[in-house]
Amino acid sequence: MSRIGVVGATGRTGSKVIEALLGSRTSALAAAIVSPTSSRIGSAVVESGVLLSGDLGDLRGCDAVIEFTAPEPSVEVVERCRDLNIPVLVATTGHSPEQAAAIETAAKTIPILVAPNTSLGAALLALAAEQVQELSGAAFDVEVMEIHHRMKRDAPSGTARALVSAVMSEGQRAVFGREGLRQPDEVGVVSLRGGDVPGDHTVYFLGDGERLELSHKVSDRRVFGAGAVTLAERLIGKKAGLYSVRTLLLGRL
Repeated sequence: MSRIGVVGATGRTGSKVIEALLGSRTSALAAAIVSPTSSRIGSAVVESGVLLSGDLGDLRGCDAVIEFTAPEPSVEVVERCRDLNIPVLVATTGHSPEQAAAIETAAKTIPILVAPNTSLGAALLALAAEQVQELSGAAFDVEVMEIHHRMKRDAPSGTARALVSAVMSEGQRAVFGREGLRQPDEVGVVSLRGGDVPGDHTVYFLGDGERLELSHKVSDRRVFGAGAVTLAERLIGKKAGLYSVRTLLLGRL
């Protein structure tokens, strides 16, 4: 039984990770970390015997850590996991170049998975879009659209950025929030925000007289929690390095 720590335990998605752990037959909740200023510190996580803590030191003894926080605290989590020699799944998106560099540096010491989306469907979407692009060549113009809830902090989403990387050919460039005429070397990304949408992503292959749309739509955040637990389990025992969802979840490089 793997011992998993969760940082951001009371958050929108962190709570779904805990729910998945409580129902898991292969992993158990070992630590539940919240903001040091949270009024819920010391409260018990139902059915687990684990108390909510504001101290990252309580991650000691975990086999892996899953964090759903914000860019700045996520780097702090990564660096504490490095010091404790614990693999960590970083599900936070929107890191600055400096923050991303700090995570890459820590990956020289411990295994780290940066996962902009922890669902199986999102990983399959990226693979399918990449394959369509390889097979179709320059036959289609490619565009990406994503929709998220009104409270999401970053735009475009980390998943949308990953999709753009999957379909962008050599010499092309990503355009976020295009204005004016589309240029032949562009892959456009449109971000919509509103309501309580957990996450919709669509890759459009637009041709003359036809179009192909590949979509992944989430209706329940539990898929993120279950996927995060699966990924964290697969990260345990890996060598130090920066890992992708494709490598761990789908077994492909």
